[in-house]
Amino acid sequence: MLKDNIANCAILIVRSLNRNATNKMTKSWLTASVLLFAINVFSAHAKIGTEFQMQLGNPSNATSDTNNHSHYLIQRAAEALDYNDNLREPNWASWDLTTDDVGSSGRGNFLLDTNLPSSFYEVKPTDYSGSGYDRGHMCPSGDRTVSVEVNDLVFFMSNIIPQTPDNNQGVWANLETYCRTIASQGNEVLITCGPSGFGTNQINAAGLVYIPSNVWKIIVIVTNGTDMATNRITTATRVIAVNIPNIAGIRSAPWTNYLVSVNQLQTITGYTFFSSLSPYTAAVLRAKVDGQPMPVVSPPLSGIVSNGTNLSLSWPSGASGFSLQQTTNLGSTNWTAYTGNISSNASTVTVTIPVSTGNKFFRLVHP
Repeated sequence: MLKDNIANCAILIVRSLNRNATNKMTKSWLTASVLLFAINVFSAHAKIGTEFQMQLGNPSNATSDTNNHSHYLIQRAAEALDYNDNLREPNWASWDLTTDDVGSSGRGNFLLDTNLPSSFYEVKPTDYSGSGYDRGHMCPSGDRTVSVEVNDLVFFMSNIIPQTPDNNQGVWANLETYCRTIASQGNEVLITCGPSGFGTNQINAAGLVYIPSNVWKIIVIVTNGTDMATNRITTATRVIAVNIPNIAGIRSAPWTNYLVSVNQLQTITGYTFFSSLSPYTAAVLRAKVDGQPMPVVSPPLSGIVSNGTNLSLSWPSGASGFSLQQTTNLGSTNWTAYTGNISSNASTVTVTIPVSTGNKFFRLVHP
């Protein structure tokens, strides 16, 4: 109890100082201090901390190099960001959501991000004034209301993109609400989103922030657990991916109108999603379109000749429903089922075949 009281006092003191901070060094120190003390009093299930916010990988290989103006990696307790100083907005944001991340802090005020490298332009909240575009959160305020300090972190302008009011306040907001509903049902939700489709359009004549043609989002839903969420992801995990036009006139449109696969988003963005997952699991999840039948994705089949005597073939054990076939002529339609011994463990199915003269080809097939 004493420890919690001390931590709460520290939060209140630091927050009071933070409101009056005016220089970059002071504000950066205060931000770090807020995180240090605030984490001590969160629910054990709240996913606040840098280790939770990028579990699915770094899709653009963003770096913390301060000279990287196109893909500058920001890792905060509330979210991870790939920030683009050339566009003056994030390329993507990534975060983990549980129901314990949603509290009663209320909604903060937009903040100049003075934590960016000194050579970066610091977008002002007033830069959007008169543009006709909303200051659209990537990680939304509603996902980070566990404390005032955490909520403030998503009001940095580095988390903001220009969205049409109909997009931001309508279809996009409805999808954000749906994510919180899913989290409230005993789930942990891993979310990645960002803008795409940039031309020369900017929010004002000064050319401060570029306007995307679309906003996309990827939502991975896993049942709550005590370990890292990626340990609970399988090929059966539900994935929702959308690509929503950033236009007027869609306020009342259901977000289900814009369902796509993650594969399609990879083509659009040039990023590689789910890089922290096993190759086969990632391939299956990227092929899914929410609400459509489970895609059939052939697992990788590897072969290794050991000591010149045997050939080992293996594939992920999660690839259920596949069977191994063989033929001596790759151009033939005469494939027959492999009938030898097959062994398996929790991760891999393996067959060991004696090496013989002549060609022999193998494939995995699904009914």
